[in-house]
Amino acid sequence: MIFYGTSSSKLKNGKLPNVECPNCNNITSMTYTVFGKYAYLYWIPVFPTGKVNVLECDSCKRTYDLKELPENIKRKFEVEKHTGIPFLHFSGLAIIAGIIALVGYWNGVDKENQAKYIVEPQIGDVYSVKGSSVGHYTAMKVTEVTNDSVHVIFSDYEVDKRSGIDQVNKAAYYTDQIDSFSKADIVSLFEEETIYDIDRD
Repeated sequence: MIFYGTSSSKLKNGKLPNVECPNCNNITSMTYTVFGKYAYLYWIPVFPTGKVNVLECDSCKRTYDLKELPENIKRKFEVEKHTGIPFLHFSGLAIIAGIIALVGYWNGVDKENQAKYIVEPQIGDVYSVKGSSVGHYTAMKVTEVTNDSVHVIFSDYEVDKRSGIDQVNKAAYYTDQIDSFSKADIVSLFEEETIYDIDRD
């Protein structure tokens, strides 16, 4: 279940002196509060959606939205207030940007590792490979590496999702039949994406 919505937080309090209240007509002061509105996801502010300015007459206690008040009070308020948008209201975007940067970094590290693993195969490496039919995928495990050859066994099972290899990468599922490839062939299979992922413990 996704929790999202909008909320607000208090940004500033202050007073406007010597103003005439439209309700009680007294020359008095008004207390104002500026609220910053923001959208949130799982209670984390994601981005600001605006501000709300609430003013209260110190004499009659009538409250107003700024837009309800005369122009002279609006001008006085605009001169008085100096509130930017707090960084907190962007914290969700900062978190999302951080996650994207981290994912990008780890993808880069993973690509570097994959490029290294394919040219330096080791016993126990598990290759995710395209299966015998379109849209199916299986696992291939390295059992021996010689000067120019890589010996492997295949899982007897296939899955219909590229990310589902863990389901068929089980010791009991591998055939006893050993297939051999040259190291150059293994690299070629990787370059053409028949081998599309390498798992090394």
